[in-house]
Amino acid sequence: MTVVTALLMSKKKIIKLFEVSKAYSEDSARTLDELGIYNPEATFELLYDNVISATEDGKYFLNKV
Repeated sequence: MTVVTALLMSKKKIIKLFEVSKAYSEDSARTLDELGIYNPEATFELLYDNVISATEDGKYFLNKV
């Protein structure tokens, strides 16, 4: 398994956590702890790519297209 493959799997796993938690808007946003994400660095690229968004109170949600 290459590093790139491992990173892609991590992104998919993180996205799945948002989907399972139904965190799709600011109203349903969750903290990383609530989502079971204990390494905030894992979300940096997803934030940069606008896959997830952060609220002003430190919660996150999945941007659904």
